[in-house]
Amino acid sequence: MDYILFIATLVAIYSILTITMNILVGYIGILYLAHPAVYGVGAYTFAILAKGGTNYFLALLAAGAVATILGLIIAMPTLKLKSHYIGMSTLGFLIICHGLFINLKGITRGALGIPGIPRPTIFGETLNTNLSFFIFTIIITTVIGIILHRILHSPFSKTMEIIREDETAAKTLGKNIIKYKLQAFMITSFFGGIGGGLLASLLGYISPTNFNIDELVLILTMVIIGGMASFWGSIVGATIIILIPEALKFLDIAPALIGPLRYGIYGMLIILFMIYKPNGILGRRTNVFSK
Repeated sequence: MDYILFIATLVAIYSILTITMNILVGYIGILYLAHPAVYGVGAYTFAILAKGGTNYFLALLAAGAVATILGLIIAMPTLKLKSHYIGMSTLGFLIICHGLFINLKGITRGALGIPGIPRPTIFGETLNTNLSFFIFTIIITTVIGIILHRILHSPFSKTMEIIREDETAAKTLGKNIIKYKLQAFMITSFFGGIGGGLLASLLGYISPTNFNIDELVLILTMVIIGGMASFWGSIVGATIIILIPEALKFLDIAPALIGPLRYGIYGMLIILFMIYKPNGILGRRTNVFSK
């Protein structure tokens, strides 16, 4: 039962991370590949503050705030670029941040990572059990999900979709494209940073390997399979991709082969979906990678 609750909690957290990435990749059409760096900064911020005795909820908000600052740092030079050059630049930011996670040993402990990340304490009770933390996470992710759902079904979302389809038309309508893109980066980064904090709290330990290119493949696969510009598709994609490696554990496969096989499956799924179902399972548009 504890195992099932842990996986369910992981699905809830990755659903938020996938929805937030989908805002930029799906809704506004930016080839954004730096998301693991952004929620990684959120996770490290949370871990350092929470271990230092900062209130759990303040640490989560700080994780979102610091991630937002990084998101803006990434956005400002990136938005001057077009098409796949945006992807190359944001991938570069991911590589830079991953290198910093390894080399800033005085802050991140480098490859050793940060252990002993606490779980929340509410009314004097620490939520150490998987059941209590699952309920807590579901409440937090539901609140975040409702906020994001309202944003993605608002006039703001419609404007993002206009910008995605035709920036010239958006300019003709008097829309400030840079402002909308910056706002999209801020929303993605803030809630992604909180998701990173929740992930750190669930795992109890983080290291640079949690936020590298492998993690990018994972989160990108969730977005593509679930569907571009789809709130519910992001949740479906996160659920499927989290469950795949868990299913592999029940097969008669050498443990050393599970990791390579998992990423082989992810790669195959991306190729098949981009060829035969580029909109994903619940997506509403052709994905940005086909541009």
